[in-house]
Amino acid sequence: MVVELLRAGKADRIVQGIAAALIRPPKRGRGRQKTFPQHWFDIGQDFHSLREGGKGYEETLADLAAKFGFSESHIRNAVAEYDEAKAAHDEAART
Repeated sequence: MVVELLRAGKADRIVQGIAAALIRPPKRGRGRQKTFPQHWFDIGQDFHSLREGGKGYEETLADLAAKFGFSESHIRNAVAEYDEAKAAHDEAART
């Protein structure tokens, strides 16, 4: 059906757009796809349990960096991913 519309020259913009996407798909973004930091779930849980236990922010970062063998910036990124995923889960659980 779509092919006949295209051959007849009577296709509307939507059909032409679909055909164009099939002939030449849109370019993918540059670089690798974003991935979660390694061990983000374990790091996030440990971070919050240490903070609730009374440890300071910087001390917790340093301890987890030593424990997991990553830089403090990696630990910060992992905690941010954990917090974001937990917030999304909590929001989904409410609805």
